[in-house]
Amino acid sequence: MIIRRIPMDALQKGVYKILTTHSLDVPVYDDVPHNTKMPYITLGAFTCKNTGNKTTDISDVSLQVHIWSEYAGKTEVNQIANDVTALLTSWPLDLSASGFNVMSRDVNFFEAFPDDGGGYHGVLTLVCKIQNKGVTT
Repeated sequence: MIIRRIPMDALQKGVYKILTTHSLDVPVYDDVPHNTKMPYITLGAFTCKNTGNKTTDISDVSLQVHIWSEYAGKTEVNQIANDVTALLTSWPLDLSASGFNVMSRDVNFFEAFPDDGGGYHGVLTLVCKIQNKGVTT
């Protein structure tokens, strides 16, 4: 019997590492410090659905990446979203230290809209198929 695990903590750490290691000039936060200047990125809502069977623990997951900008137009948000998409789809997302294998990944959705306080807010959705390679009994 396999012991099922949810890969969300490992995925968030992996995404954070990619976004902060590979020349993205926009800070990434889990908890945004008070008085932080925009633009910046936060990791948002996620979903995790088991799609394995009795002998495999595979999950389809999604993770939202939020992009915040004070710029009144869409240009800055779109440019940052393009850079984030390029990074998340080209650099290895290695979760092996946590006992997970990323079987596939892609950015499947992006939207941008005016923020109530001025500027723009973009939401990019990363989707992955992740297999738990960890403990079995």
